[in-house]
Amino acid sequence: MALKLKIIEDTVLKQKPIDSSQLADNDKQSIPQGTELELHSWAFLEEDNAHVRVAFAQDSFKDRNTWLVFKGHIQIVEGDRMVLLETPPVVPIISLMVREVTSCSTSIVRGLDMQIIAEMNILIPNVLVSFEDLNVRLEPAVWPLLQLPAKRGLERAIQERGIQMQINSAYRTIAQQLILFNHFQNRRCGISLAARPPRSNHQSGLAIDISDNQGWRPFLERWGWRWLGPNDAVHFDFVGGGTRDIRPVAVRAFQRLWNKHNISDRLVIDGAYGSDTERGLNSSPVEGFDISILNFRVLRLSRPFMQGEDVRLVQQALLEAGFPIEVDGIYGPGTQTAIRIFQSRQDLVDDGIVGSATLAELGVEKVQSI
Repeated sequence: MALKLKIIEDTVLKQKPIDSSQLADNDKQSIPQGTELELHSWAFLEEDNAHVRVAFAQDSFKDRNTWLVFKGHIQIVEGDRMVLLETPPVVPIISLMVREVTSCSTSIVRGLDMQIIAEMNILIPNVLVSFEDLNVRLEPAVWPLLQLPAKRGLERAIQERGIQMQINSAYRTIAQQLILFNHFQNRRCGISLAARPPRSNHQSGLAIDISDNQGWRPFLERWGWRWLGPNDAVHFDFVGGGTRDIRPVAVRAFQRLWNKHNISDRLVIDGAYGSDTERGLNSSPVEGFDISILNFRVLRLSRPFMQGEDVRLVQQALLEAGFPIEVDGIYGPGTQTAIRIFQSRQDLVDDGIVGSATLAELGVEKVQSI
């Protein structure tokens, strides 16, 4: 399948992951927006999260076919699928559903975030762009993504002031927002107010929370940003032109993602965040769909059917609990039905999804391999 590099902003190929102004001419190559190049391969850099290494299949520059390039200026496309250029998230030590998260940081849902954002970019390419290339410092849970006009306004404000900006929040996925909303409802983490997804301004791709808000205020306001006011003094919204309401896009993206992995519990793909969509989002694994953690996945009825040693152990536990089930290692409709009955008997949410709570009640702790 063809692998292509698309340049979406003027960029510089580099031999080292440093500012291009510090490189010799032979160690850098300018490439204009709109260029498409065939790739042999690409890889993340362990020592630098902002760049990726690319090896060109046919092209070379200054007698070299392997270069580094800034992630925010490119897209990598495999066939008709855009690859999400985010470093794989740190995998949590146990599988949790969104509704089970009690930790205050939203970084735990990074894997699911990546799948939702990738689906958004399938619906609307470049619906969000990275601003990681600007002179900013980011908190660990921050997604450095904005709509393009907002990024341009932010870039001009930073250039005008001439110092680094500390950004504590920017784009927030609906999964992150639901965790905060759940905390608010359960009076956790000191959260006194949180909007239900996708109502927060942070789902718009037009909002940032920053440090030194009054120092930055005149510069941001000159370039299309508006200070929210003393009740939320860290918050700015971009109010310039050329933007769109992308919040329904995020909801549609999740609905599509859910339906791919839940064939017996499909959502209407309408971009509307109702009770069914919230239930699905709360029942989604924080690490993303079909990802193994310590050799165990969140199990559910999907197409194709999930199969493996983890399924077999769950079926064996059901058999020992008195369910007349075939232990074949395939999570099909019969296994889902048995799980739902078991969950109901144990006063669990009877959704047919095998997460950490169901595993604990079944007495299944771990497997050696899948």
